[in-house]
Amino acid sequence: IIFLIASALFRDGLNGVFQFGGPLARQTFGFSASGVLIFGIVANLIAGISTILLGRLDDRIGPKRLIIFSLIVLSACGMGVFIGHAGSAMVFWVLGLIMCGFVGPAQSASRSLLTQICPPGYQGEVFGLYATTGKAVSFLAPALFGLFVTVGHAITGGDNNQYWGIMGIVLVLLAGLAATIPVSTAEIRGKTHTN
Repeated sequence: IIFLIASALFRDGLNGVFQFGGPLARQTFGFSASGVLIFGIVANLIAGISTILLGRLDDRIGPKRLIIFSLIVLSACGMGVFIGHAGSAMVFWVLGLIMCGFVGPAQSASRSLLTQICPPGYQGEVFGLYATTGKAVSFLAPALFGLFVTVGHAITGGDNNQYWGIMGIVLVLLAGLAATIPVSTAEIRGKTHTN
């Protein structure tokens, strides 16, 4: 149950990375419409390749550790986007692609972990709850993105406040991280993993 809640939170944050990457690239970093399209294609390729490559890491260190590592990297890069918002488009290319490189592995590891901690015979019910809890909190990242853009406008004035929204996504990712840490993985299918 704890993991279902945790994964619902961080998966919404992961969705927010892709959902709001385009608007941030366009409005904060000055990407053209074609530049946003190119970035989106490259981002999806990076996400796919990194999911395959980091799948090996999932096998070696366990999915929980991969999720935690991914969420830390994503949160740090999100903060970097916020801090470096006045920089060139290269800031967003580098940090944005690093973030995309950890979205896929975190999503994949969450399914892997759920498979391993799921009680035998309850896979259908548990994965049904996994999908349902994800949809139940799917408003968080968009709501917090909008809230932080509004806060940014109140603090700084002006029209270019989209970069404040990344703080809302980071907050959701950190909430998911905090909720994932206490998930017990002491015994997974006969293997012993330490928290």
